Amino acid sequence: MKIGIITFNSAHNYGAVLQAWALQEYLKSEGHQVEIINYRLPATDNLYRLYVPRNPFKNDKLNEAVHALQYLKKSRTEPNKARKYREFERFINHTLNTTEPMTKLAELKKADFDYDIMIAGSDQIWNGGLTSGVNPAYLLSFGKNEIKRISYAASIGRDEIPEIEHLFFSRYLRDFDYISVREEKAKEAISKLTDKEVSVVLDPTLLLQKEMYDKLKKAPKVKQDYIYVHNVHLKKIDKRLNAMAEEISKRTGLPIVHNREDYDFTNELKKFTNGSPEEFVGYIANAKYVIANSFHATVFSIIYQRDFITIPHFQNPERMRHLLDSLGIADHMIASPGELPEDLTALNIDYAAVEMASLVLREKSADFLRNAIEGPKTSDKPITEKDKYFDTKDSFSCFGCNACRDICPTSAITMIEDKEGFIYPFIDEEKCIHCNLCRKTCPYGKYRHPEETVNGFPKVYAARHKEDEILEQSASGGMFAPMFKNIIARGGRAVGVKYTDDMEAVYDIADTEEACQAFHGSKYVFADSREVKPRVKELLEEGVPVLYSGNYCQIAGLKNYLHKDYENLYTVEIICHATASPKVFRLYKEYLEHQYHSKILDFEFRNKISGWSKPYVCVRFESGEVLLEQSPRNNYRRAYSDDNIQRPCCYTCEFAGLKLGVGDITIGDYWGIAKQHPEMADERGVSIIKINNEHGLKFFEEFKDQLELAESTYEKAYTANHNKPIPLTIKRNQLMSQIDDIEINKLLQKFNHLKKNLK
Repeated sequence: MKIGIITFNSAHNYGAVLQAWALQEYLKSEGHQVEIINYRLPATDNLYRLYVPRNPFKNDKLNEAVHALQYLKKSRTEPNKARKYREFERFINHTLNTTEPMTKLAELKKADFDYDIMIAGSDQIWNGGLTSGVNPAYLLSFGKNEIKRISYAASIGRDEIPEIEHLFFSRYLRDFDYISVREEKAKEAISKLTDKEVSVVLDPTLLLQKEMYDKLKKAPKVKQDYIYVHNVHLKKIDKRLNAMAEEISKRTGLPIVHNREDYDFTNELKKFTNGSPEEFVGYIANAKYVIANSFHATVFSIIYQRDFITIPHFQNPERMRHLLDSLGIADHMIASPGELPEDLTALNIDYAAVEMASLVLREKSADFLRNAIEGPKTSDKPITEKDKYFDTKDSFSCFGCNACRDICPTSAITMIEDKEGFIYPFIDEEKCIHCNLCRKTCPYGKYRHPEETVNGFPKVYAARHKEDEILEQSASGGMFAPMFKNIIARGGRAVGVKYTDDMEAVYDIADTEEACQAFHGSKYVFADSREVKPRVKELLEEGVPVLYSGNYCQIAGLKNYLHKDYENLYTVEIICHATASPKVFRLYKEYLEHQYHSKILDFEFRNKISGWSKPYVCVRFESGEVLLEQSPRNNYRRAYSDDNIQRPCCYTCEFAGLKLGVGDITIGDYWGIAKQHPEMADERGVSIIKINNEHGLKFFEEFKDQLELAESTYEKAYTANHNKPIPLTIKRNQLMSQIDDIEINKLLQKFNHLKKNLK
């Protein structure tokens, strides 16, 4: 198997690089090809850098010369720091088998990794406090879908996961096939957010026998016995650690070797401040006694069967406590000299018993890895009725399509708005007759694995309407107009999304061309479709032609609600970026109305006053005033584009990029048209129109002469278009958690990042 590991491999921290090396070497010993995915977070590199680099990843002669001069200066002024930096970079770039460095999640997503398996872990990769919010990269949010995803000994670095991170973890844990963590507390926290089994395994450094480290270690040039003292904190002086070291040195008469330049011990032999990871292992292996507040210093003390005392980490003692307790030596975690026994021999360790306990844990951990690597993918298992929202209350599994509400024969289901403004079904058990129609009708999971092509479909075109007036009225290329005109001319009805008088987005049914005008334009907010489906069914049963346009999930909900095909139904799905919170839109609308002292009459998200590719937000007020603002500068529009206010299911959307759609026809913007079909490029707007089946093709034939067309392909049309679920970041949860506490415009502004090239 070819395996890629992502972890904190670039930190100049002994535990970080050694756990990465250990997992690499263990997997290699099992016969696998292994790479460390060299994800170098700038925030991490900045902690350890020698100087402010001119451009750390650009290779040119001037850059190389500047780097050489900067490094030379530091080598002279801070030789210890320079040596340590050099040793860590050597280990990271040569002892570890790393890929080319990448500093952004976008680079990971673009990389064409050919791994069979990706492993996240170990170390505190799921501790948001270390990465300014949990980083999706460490939850394997990149790479091909078919890659098996495993976490090994991942740590959250805390006893609990903050509530603000729950949705984030729930989303990305869905994609894991096998999950393991390093501590029991982490297992408890993670298990609340996933239905998958969570195992507790050893840190990777404990997977290897001492003989492997003997080949790696470098013995120190110290000829006498000593106590090795290791303080893991970068800047914090640990008074408990220092007091313990002084006491043990006094009792044993042994001198101290330690890793801090900013402290001097009474009986000090040597400072170890500039050493390599190999030397770190060597200093512990050769010590008579080890005193540390470091998890990995404790680990190597155990591997080399040293006498040791572990000072509890002031933030995260759980992983140390769990390890020592599992090995039967919990009495070696001691916080202060006053807790020491009078006779230190009482702390002598029965390493034969420790080794037996280690062997059991090592085999358990190895079994987890072996089973995960050899086992099947589990993340793409079929969705059953028990996986639906009604039983799981999993917000990712509900589209808010109202199909369950509308199908209920006893009206036992109501749609309740949550604190973010999204609606979810609530079942009144007193009215429920347990017919299970709601679960059978729910479209969740039905379209996860559609057929890619059927009988030459889909057929794809770049298109724009021939009439300038229609083109100017539309958000894109004017595809919807000829469709609703055709249906209305036949005495039919059209369904689309409009604003109510209170500026709420809702699905509605129109029977005239004039009424259909309200459906024009993109509406970047979740639209409620309650009671529309039963009305549509009545029309269809009466033989009335119906054109139903909407998001993929709404079309899926309609089809499941109807339970059969109708020749007089034409479904048109809109390529959807995602649906935003109605509550956020409502609060923003109220903010604008307060600012302008007038009611909003219309809210355009895609006004083409400066062209299709440079849209403006245009808000019209009852007073006659107009707000006209570049879309990237509008706070609501920007929050939408940055994926910070969307419905949870949009972050796992099973419809995004479907080659063969749910509806008869798919329409949307043809982004990238200038590259794919330059002859069709037009700042007035160009659309994709994708025909998914024979029914859609027959309908298309009735109005296609009103369009300018260029035959295209799915691959061309979706190169620059929305073809996968939007990414969920911790910022989304942070923003949404504050919508009731901070004025909405200030809140949106706080999380928005305007592009530098905007003037």
